[in-house]
Amino acid sequence: MRIGVICEGHTDRAVIRNILKGLKDIDSSQIVPLRPVYSVDETDLAQMAVDNYSNWSLVKTECENQNKIDHFLSMEGHDFVIIHIDADCSDEYGVPKPVKNANYSEKMRDAIIVKINEWLGNSFQGQILYAVAIEETEAWVLTIYDKRDSTQSADPKAKLKYTLSKMGIKYDHTHAGFYEITEKFSKQKHFKKEKFRDYNKSLDDFCQEVEDKL
Repeated sequence: MRIGVICEGHTDRAVIRNILKGLKDIDSSQIVPLRPVYSVDETDLAQMAVDNYSNWSLVKTECENQNKIDHFLSMEGHDFVIIHIDADCSDEYGVPKPVKNANYSEKMRDAIIVKINEWLGNSFQGQILYAVAIEETEAWVLTIYDKRDSTQSADPKAKLKYTLSKMGIKYDHTHAGFYEITEKFSKQKHFKKEKFRDYNKSLDDFCQEVEDKL
């Protein structure tokens, strides 16, 4: 089995790689980056080939044109594509944020999945896994280091940076950096013992989908 990944950035794919390893023992060789295509982060986008970087609008474009998804899934043994998107900019891609209450995360995730399926023309049903991070993938990472509901964080990026700084943990905002700081996700024993999923509902929902489909 091979799994394609379309995501907003290299750091997001690093987190997803470790989650897949911890939940289903899926090796990194089975994970194919469709966008962005490389495992290094670049700072000068003007010098980059178009496929080497991503953001939510390019995730949307990939879903709408479907070329990479269709080509990937047409090959034998290429069974699923993970589509990652953060909820923090949902207003920009046509998903208004509901009132924050006990069901906020579920409502946001469901509405964003509906939007992704619209972009896909409701194609590839059953072959897409939705890595919808509420509000950002950094909120998933926080579950390793701060045992509080990270969905409630107004700025997960800033909170993660502050939390790791207090702990004396240095990291780079690169694929390698996020792969290292989320290594615990890759260990099944840590998922069970430390209950990361209890601290972010959107992480739990993605994990549940991975367990159900893969």
